[in-house]
Amino acid sequence: MKPTKLLITGGAGNVATFLRQHWGDRHTLRLADVRPVEDLSPHEEAVEFDVCDLDAFTRACEGIDTVVHLAADPSIRADFYESLLQRNVIGAYNGFEAARRAGCRRLVFASSINAVGGYERSRTPVDWDAPVYPSNVYGATKCWGEALARVYSHTHGLSCLCVRLTRPRFRQDDFDPEADFLGVSARDTAQVFLRCVEAPEEVEFGIVHGVSNHDGYWFQVSTSDERIGFEPEDGSAFPKTGDT
Repeated sequence: MKPTKLLITGGAGNVATFLRQHWGDRHTLRLADVRPVEDLSPHEEAVEFDVCDLDAFTRACEGIDTVVHLAADPSIRADFYESLLQRNVIGAYNGFEAARRAGCRRLVFASSINAVGGYERSRTPVDWDAPVYPSNVYGATKCWGEALARVYSHTHGLSCLCVRLTRPRFRQDDFDPEADFLGVSARDTAQVFLRCVEAPEEVEFGIVHGVSNHDGYWFQVSTSDERIGFEPEDGSAFPKTGDT
């Protein structure tokens, strides 16, 4: 695929760090955060702004092909009024609206397994297009983001893909093969977002499960939108190996 210019919000965070480490210089990156982004490479630049500032967000989107919107409060215990309303509700809306105003082609939204966490009790796989079923308010804010993706895809022609992330802490070299697992490795985290960035032009909306390959768990990559083409390289379904 021809290299493109990407804006990554939450550019100083852990997930953005995984993307930078594993993508190399495959794309030109504009990294955005409210704190400095360190150790920039020649293909990277940094901007500082608050995602709650729509005008600043729109300026950051100028000249950008695809927005990877990671910025949010990731805690399921976060208070709605103190944090989630600003970071996950207003910040999510501003991402889609800024991308639309700036004429971006695509937005990749970092959703969460918590958007469908209520299905866990059934222990049966849940398809990517099943009705959302959050079990906490944090998950409900991610449903809001997925709903915005539908709106902006349908109404404004912005390609919108959502990644329902699990905990990005799985390590292929350090896990108990007898335990239940739910998580995604750094390598698979980078891959799932790259697959979204580089998905075919005709994919206007879709949801992919950001999880490594774990046998027997209810949240599976196999029930993702297959057009995105994410195939995990790690997970408890594979033998333990070296660092990933």
